[in-house]
Amino acid sequence: MKRSCNILLLTVCVLLAASCKKESLMTYHAADNIYFNYSYQTNSGPLFYADSLNVTFAFSPDKQTDSILRIPVAVTGTAKGTDRNFDVAVDAGATATAGTDYILPATFVMHAGRITDTIPVTLKRTATLKTSVLSFTLRLRENDQFKTQIEYRSRNANDLSYVAAGDTSHTLTFKVLVSDQLQAGPYWSNYSYYFGDFSEKKVRLMNQVAGMPLDFWSVELSTTQQRANALYYGGFTYRYLTDHAAAGNTIFEADGQTPMTMGSYFQQ
Repeated sequence: MKRSCNILLLTVCVLLAASCKKESLMTYHAADNIYFNYSYQTNSGPLFYADSLNVTFAFSPDKQTDSILRIPVAVTGTAKGTDRNFDVAVDAGATATAGTDYILPATFVMHAGRITDTIPVTLKRTATLKTSVLSFTLRLRENDQFKTQIEYRSRNANDLSYVAAGDTSHTLTFKVLVSDQLQAGPYWSNYSYYFGDFSEKKVRLMNQVAGMPLDFWSVELSTTQQRANALYYGGFTYRYLTDHAAAGNTIFEADGQTPMTMGSYFQQ
């Protein structure tokens, strides 16, 4: 009986030892994905992702003939000790011509030790940009290094819990629009009370006679100083236009028929 008990005790100990054997930790394995990672920040603070970008040479010196646009990309997973190539194609429907209007690099590389990098695209300042907006769309392609399984993300980087229709940003395509024209942009309506309707001829005149920077209206009109500056630029130009009209030298818009006017603030 004592011998049987000893054998039973030994068996239990062996089973307990086997059950306590250290297990190796399981690790997560998934393919690395690549995606576009362009973002911008508003005056109020939130960070947003975007899948397109408008670029203009209108604020650049006349002698500048090209510009390098660096489009950010990112990958999932961990950084690797060697360079990794990725593939990029240009979608059909581009109005810009490769080699003439833009130049892509010969290879696309996620450099060693990095999980973010950029695609350097050389934009050429051609005469066509004075009258037309040219565009092209880059598309990331799957290769032996990276998958392309992440297609969308929330535009708002601070709220990833809910994505509604229209709130998403494409992550596999990135559209570039290029011009050499001054445009109203998203904030001109903030300034129209002082400046009136947008025209390139008007804002260039305001730059020449009142010293208004050519990117003055490219930010939201939100501070007392900005409003004071807008009032000064608008008022100075209004007096300039009024004096010329009184002297019989009315200044017209680019059509040669419409008299140039300022905003409703000066029409009261």
